[in-house]
Amino acid sequence: MARASTFSPIVPLAWLFAVLTPVCAGAQPASAGSQAAAQGNDPGNTGSASPSPPPEALPFRPSNFNLSVLGGSGLLRARSPYTLPSGQVAVGGSVLNFDRNPGDTDFMDFGFQLALGVSRRTEVFLRVSPVLRTNSVGLDPVGFPVPPLDLFIDTYPTPAVRTGPLFLFAQEVPFKSYDARSVLIDPPSHGAFAKSSGDVTIGGKWNLLSEDRRDRFGLGVRAYADIPTERPKYNTSQWRDVNGVSGKGSIGLDLLAAKRLAGTEVLANIGYEHIGDPDRGLRIQFVDSSRPTSDGFLVGTPQEVKLDLHDQLTFTSGVSFPAPKIRQLWVLAEFDHTRYIGHGVPVERLVNPTELRVGLQLFLPWYKSLALGLAAQMLFIHAGDGDLRATFLRTPDGRGDINFSDNVDPALASQVTAFLTSRGASTSDNSSRVFSTNNAAFDDWRNIPTAPKRVIAQGNTNFLIFINWRVNLHPAPAAAK
Repeated sequence: MARASTFSPIVPLAWLFAVLTPVCAGAQPASAGSQAAAQGNDPGNTGSASPSPPPEALPFRPSNFNLSVLGGSGLLRARSPYTLPSGQVAVGGSVLNFDRNPGDTDFMDFGFQLALGVSRRTEVFLRVSPVLRTNSVGLDPVGFPVPPLDLFIDTYPTPAVRTGPLFLFAQEVPFKSYDARSVLIDPPSHGAFAKSSGDVTIGGKWNLLSEDRRDRFGLGVRAYADIPTERPKYNTSQWRDVNGVSGKGSIGLDLLAAKRLAGTEVLANIGYEHIGDPDRGLRIQFVDSSRPTSDGFLVGTPQEVKLDLHDQLTFTSGVSFPAPKIRQLWVLAEFDHTRYIGHGVPVERLVNPTELRVGLQLFLPWYKSLALGLAAQMLFIHAGDGDLRATFLRTPDGRGDINFSDNVDPALASQVTAFLTSRGASTSDNSSRVFSTNNAAFDDWRNIPTAPKRVIAQGNTNFLIFINWRVNLHPAPAAAK
């Protein structure tokens, strides 16, 4: 992780345009028949809508050969509208490092991908993440408690209703927590480290248009479902064994396009993912602290609200072209943006990531069915690093409320819990707990700091390592000269 960049997203877009222009102008065409052999969707079709690279390079165009780290054939994260030829099997492995905010959470995702061509235009795929590691250095479980949260709101002497977000979490790991008493957070690397398993993704892809069938561009659709394998454990003492995912699955649909421009192929994706909402989130109980006994202490019944997570809209573009004078080496680049959309529970700040990846892929000369690659990834968004933020859990005159969560202060948790339960209140299992009150009688219990703290969002430069193997690839021979 490195300090966050302040570059505008215009920078990578301009770079991408600058790369494409000379590459497309300088590439040399080849036979139409060799292009059809490379794609493999319609082996009998020798038509072509655009020129292609040298014949010997065609069977190994990365966007045809690779498996996307998200599942199905593609480039890096970008997905191709084309499918594997019928009966052909592809296998891939990857290590993907990326960051999400707020909370400056660094992800390390170890993935395994498998895809099968089931017909000339259909592909099915499986992605498994046996290991997912997360490390957060920007959380604040005292001022922004980790959900699920039991919030007790005192109505005496005035209603202690607080305005502003209660939570601070990345959408991908809403329940990520740690023991605030014992863990030393020392950015940029030493933080709340946890390891568990990631999601299983299953899906299919259908090719609608193909340049091999004389269409002007390639077009396809991809549908998938993400199934979590980690069972949520809320505010647990075993927080190092869980990443804090929602525990609910999600479904998504992508529209995929591609265009060949001489030796270059450009991919463009638009995707929508509906995120499943967890069962627990916020539980609110109004109380009247002026009542010395249980008689009239509880004001109404508890109100349960699920943790509503935002859906995602993604825009991804990718480009690949052969490196000059090195036949087995390809240059890859991608640019994507994720937008969290729709209704969702407010968080301290909603950060929509914009990323650029640039890398190289090498086909082994002695075994061309195997390819290795490495890419650098840059996060082009400020995310508030260095800004100041303060908790909203405070009185109008600036006194902090009372966070009596077990992982914050066990002794205080015991006292406040005993006070509330003796008057008929109840708490949820494994929840964070906050008592918001304007009553000065509880000033000795107040422990939430109200002074502004510096936002930590230093994650910027990451990496991607990948390997792809086509199990039964039998490239067509080059066209006769």
